[in-house]
Amino acid sequence: MEPIRISAKNLGYTALEKFCPRCYWLKLKMAHKLPWQSFPGIFSSIDAYTKHCVHYMIDNWDPKPDWMVGVGDIVGYEKVPHWSKSLYTDQKTNITLSGIPDDIWVKADGGKVIPDYKTAKHTDAQDKLFPMYEIQGNVYSILLDKTAEICLIYMEPETTKSDAEINIVDTGFKMGFEAIVVPIETDRSKVRAALTLTREIFDMDTPPVGAAGCKDCELLDKVYEVFK
Repeated sequence: MEPIRISAKNLGYTALEKFCPRCYWLKLKMAHKLPWQSFPGIFSSIDAYTKHCVHYMIDNWDPKPDWMVGVGDIVGYEKVPHWSKSLYTDQKTNITLSGIPDDIWVKADGGKVIPDYKTAKHTDAQDKLFPMYEIQGNVYSILLDKTAEICLIYMEPETTKSDAEINIVDTGFKMGFEAIVVPIETDRSKVRAALTLTREIFDMDTPPVGAAGCKDCELLDKVYEVFK
């Protein structure tokens, strides 16, 4: 079998309700390096800021904030290893999994927690993405610590008019965030199903039929019409 390497997040796409086999086949063949893709730098800055704030609370707050207490007795954190140090190759499918979680927390009893920070409100739209996050989190635990607990932490921006009025400062304005914790169940069967499907789609010589109503497929067809 030809080897495949895929990230935790990209593997999670297979679980989405609007998953498109045709788009996934193309992404796999292109090693997920597609044109016209960009990631705004502000999100990297927010992720780093979130981590600084959380680590400060772990180091200095006693007692810990209520939302963190709900996760467990968190007493420390570990440096997240470089992705090249935490690869896992599934022998059944010859697929190598990779990924870098946002953080690794240490509990008083020595247990680990792998949190995944989401700068978003916990809405119905986010719930539709939860199956992807489930696989992503389970892959992280496979890569780093199979006994670790997994959770999402939604850092919900506080953006009401009253929030704005109290956060105006001479140099501009600030924004607050409220933490909402959503546990993820450890379920390796979902990772197995995603790996099996990924291998099946990758091994196809021609792309499978796309999902009904897939907007990306419609755009792809338009591009094809321009160049044919």
